[in-house]
Amino acid sequence: MENTLFDLPGFAVYTKLNICDNTLDDAQLETRCPLDNGRHHVASTRARYSVGQLDQLPAELLIQVLLQTDIPSLTHFRRVNRRAMELVDSVPQYAALVKHCPNIIRAILSIQAGAFDCDTLYSTLSTTRCFTCERFGDHLYLIDCRRVCYLCFIRRPEYFPLTVGQASSFFTPDETQQRNATTARKLLRVANPPSVMSLPGRYCSAWGDDGGNLARKRLRLFDRLAVAQSLAGPSVPKLDKTTREPRRFMAIITAPHLFDAGRQADWGYFCLGCRDEKEEKTRHFRIKYTRQDLPQHVARYGPVERTPNIPGRFMHVTQPTGKRTSLPYG
Repeated sequence: MENTLFDLPGFAVYTKLNICDNTLDDAQLETRCPLDNGRHHVASTRARYSVGQLDQLPAELLIQVLLQTDIPSLTHFRRVNRRAMELVDSVPQYAALVKHCPNIIRAILSIQAGAFDCDTLYSTLSTTRCFTCERFGDHLYLIDCRRVCYLCFIRRPEYFPLTVGQASSFFTPDETQQRNATTARKLLRVANPPSVMSLPGRYCSAWGDDGGNLARKRLRLFDRLAVAQSLAGPSVPKLDKTTREPRRFMAIITAPHLFDAGRQADWGYFCLGCRDEKEEKTRHFRIKYTRQDLPQHVARYGPVERTPNIPGRFMHVTQPTGKRTSLPYG
């Protein structure tokens, strides 16, 4: 596969768009949520205190217990003492997450995304496809840990989370509950659907000079599908600004594909030949491709060459017209 990639036309891909989407990637996570992983490790120093009965479990079972713990709880446990820190850091899946995508860990902690465990996060990052289409899902929807592509998270209703007031409207107390002063919000708390606490900041693509829409307060956001149980009727949003709707961006962060047992990460590539395309079903400048997808994409639409009469433009061609140079990937 690597040889095939090196045979692709020169300057065929790029890794970043010149667009600021103002997702959690742009929320200054390193400043807001610094991680101490790797700062306290002293190989020659043994931990003074144990972690109680957990130390009596076989190593394999202990790893499974930690994998089935959500990231916020795992982080709290890691702070107990040096032994707890060593145990968490020794979990291969957790170590791969910290190594390749620490900002995802920071984002989960910052918005209190506790509806999924460490194993679910790692397993999701070990896949490539968007949850709602067949494209590469180069983002994570962190309310319930779903892979999603840009074109889906800006438009599909399941990635438009609900506020407390909106989520409460799906819960109606019966007569007995009303007599006991049980409110819709209390029923929502009891149901406890997946939710996060948003961060203040700017969200949405920065089309003008303002740099996106400013959200000054933290919002409790609930997964629409978990609350509504369907995406029909009243669960369909009445007003949806898509690319200018801040709530669609508040639980989104870019995500790599982890492979080779977590030793390598593929963040995906944009195709230079599709940079000016807007056909969502075939070619679009927002679609990313994994290393494995790129050869298939070029085989289907042809190699990429410079447009002869338009400087700086590239296009797919079915019949190559000139000499091409290979592009080193990675």
